[in-house]
Amino acid sequence: MPAEKILVVDDEPDICTLVSEILSDEGYKVAVAKNAKSACEKVENTEYDLILLDIWMPDQDGITLLKEWKENHKVDCPIIMMSGHGTVETAVEATRLGAFGFIEKPLTTAKLISTAHKALDAHPQKEQVREDKGSDWLMPVGSSDLIEELITNSKRCAKQNASILIQGEEGSGRTKLAHYIHQLSERSKRPLLMISCKRFNELDGSDIGWASIKSELIESIRKNQSGAIYLENFNAIKEPIQQRLVDLLQQLQDANVFQRFDVRLTVGVSSEISKKVRSLFHIGFGMLRIELPPLRDHKEDIPDLINHFIDYFCSNENYPYRKCSIAAQNAFLHHHWPGNLTELKGVLQQLLIIGGEQEIELKEVQQILQSQQEPENKASAGLDNLFNLPLREAREAFEKHYLIRQLEKVDGSVTRLAEVVGMERTNLYRKLRALGINSKQ
Repeated sequence: MPAEKILVVDDEPDICTLVSEILSDEGYKVAVAKNAKSACEKVENTEYDLILLDIWMPDQDGITLLKEWKENHKVDCPIIMMSGHGTVETAVEATRLGAFGFIEKPLTTAKLISTAHKALDAHPQKEQVREDKGSDWLMPVGSSDLIEELITNSKRCAKQNASILIQGEEGSGRTKLAHYIHQLSERSKRPLLMISCKRFNELDGSDIGWASIKSELIESIRKNQSGAIYLENFNAIKEPIQQRLVDLLQQLQDANVFQRFDVRLTVGVSSEISKKVRSLFHIGFGMLRIELPPLRDHKEDIPDLINHFIDYFCSNENYPYRKCSIAAQNAFLHHHWPGNLTELKGVLQQLLIIGGEQEIELKEVQQILQSQQEPENKASAGLDNLFNLPLREAREAFEKHYLIRQLEKVDGSVTRLAEVVGMERTNLYRKLRALGINSKQ
């Protein structure tokens, strides 16, 4: 099932760009319109799941356009109004005419995402979309002994009610496996609720903050009765907070909160997580442990993965189909793949984008793999050169190098990057643009 479609209508290019980047990073498919005329043309040709509509535009104001759409039944999805000069009367009028919500400028990432999520949840088709999203690639791909064992263990875990600890290197597919196990379980009729580490990294260590977190977790568990909760990327949580979070989860466990509401807890951790934390989860919660193998340990599955990802991009992104030559496949087989499945998927995406309809050749693969290794080889020399620059230029150069490296580690996800570097996403987007960094590349 394709991602939800969102239309952003605003005559300010910077606002369109910022909102589009934030929502695209959340997994939505975003289109933009610079005025009312363009917006009307787009809604005539495309059915959207949500529209973000600016009130003050040069050709026709958003309130008038909202009224026109609602009276003529041209749009049946939620509409969120945006304005930098809004008044209470304006917000009331927009709501009376059928707007779902109202966001004041300057926009904040948290408010934008929160309001968008609520509006999409109100859309009649939303429940079906969320159930089906991501189902194109859940089951581990391959026929090696390691993958067959992984599938067997996943099926075994799915039949149990115990908590699950999913461990694996970055890019190995921990989140996908969590969804796959949930899909196989009797809980699949209920959603798998994803909990990001960002909320925990924002804590200042005060008891008041942790009391709030505890209340939020209990409320999430209550609302997701008979379902499951996935705490993703636990290793991205700051170390001092990791221990306290484990203690909090242990309190909920001891109070039978998970059992009372019949909610399964699943936690994703990297292979580099400390033995102490891993032991706390494994012993303290009696968790079933399942480990994802790094791609280098089952390279015999690479031909199947190549075909799978090519089919995926052609079916879901309308990329031109390209067969992979034997020589090119051989190059894939001899690469170490430090980024695992995420790296392989990214390389194939580049090959499909830059190539035509001809067969993928060895030279293309070698060029991309070599270009990915060059930054590693030049990193040390590049940092040494910073000492020859003025402070401001050296700081900008380091920030750019640092953010690019961190982006590579999180597969271009600005959401995960914000968690890793500890920045609010709106500020991070501005920083990336100021440094000329394109997260999508």
